[in-house]
Amino acid sequence: MKIRTAKFFIKEGFGSLRKNKTMSAASISSVIAALLVISIFFIIVINVDYAASKLESQIEMKVYLQDNLGEAIVSSMAKELKTISGVKDVQFIPKAQALIDLNNQWGENSYLLEGLEGDNPLPDSFKVTLTDPTKANSVALAISSISNIERVVYGKEELEKLLKTTYILRISSLVIITILVFISVFIISNTIKLTVYARRREINIMKYVGATDWFVRGPFIVEGILLGLLGSFITTIVVGIGYYYSSNLIKNQMIGLLSVTLMPFGELIGDLVLLLGTVGLLIGVIGSFLSVRKFMKV
Repeated sequence: MKIRTAKFFIKEGFGSLRKNKTMSAASISSVIAALLVISIFFIIVINVDYAASKLESQIEMKVYLQDNLGEAIVSSMAKELKTISGVKDVQFIPKAQALIDLNNQWGENSYLLEGLEGDNPLPDSFKVTLTDPTKANSVALAISSISNIERVVYGKEELEKLLKTTYILRISSLVIITILVFISVFIISNTIKLTVYARRREINIMKYVGATDWFVRGPFIVEGILLGLLGSFITTIVVGIGYYYSSNLIKNQMIGLLSVTLMPFGELIGDLVLLLGTVGLLIGVIGSFLSVRKFMKV
């Protein structure tokens, strides 16, 4: 495309926005409405996924040891555990510390544990964190093959349910957002079609004098890009401000419940800008292209 032609498209695109203020406002409003629906769903999905990822990252294995192992053996076992693929960190917990932790967990009922200090029934153990929770089964098998291991506990069934749920959530969210984008394109194309219809005579004249399809489409596509980007810009500001204040309100009102699971504003805003900018651009371009296509046949 020649620079001169590109300048013409841009000039005509901006000019059309100014000349058709009412229709432009209607188109931008449609873009904003569509993007608001997508944004709300996106925020819900990304926060649920964020919470699930947090839970996945906190998954640990408890590796219980046989009784009366010397320090040298325990140290050797720790080194061997760290060499297993999928193991992120290994922490040794002696039985005395395990009893203290259990006392703290039981709180008011800790008196039931009194007198166990001299004959502690709890075993020494390792707390193992993973690089990837999907590798839990293979890591557990590898750990079980090490000598002097009594048993490995990591909530296998609960972990499998969690991983299955998060997988379904991620796939479902991708499908739903894709459907919403298609619906948005349909809505925007119908709105822009009204603008194109009002200028059908102008399009017909351009076609009769020999203008190519792309020369006719160009200004409308530029106009669609501008409408999409303006709509996404306004939506980003509205949703960004709304999320910032609502997330802070939720954190302040529900400390200890939702504050841990809500994605911080700084982490979310980048993804939101990218999503809305891309979707706004796509629905503007595709919507304009589909709208003007009907009038290309002269």
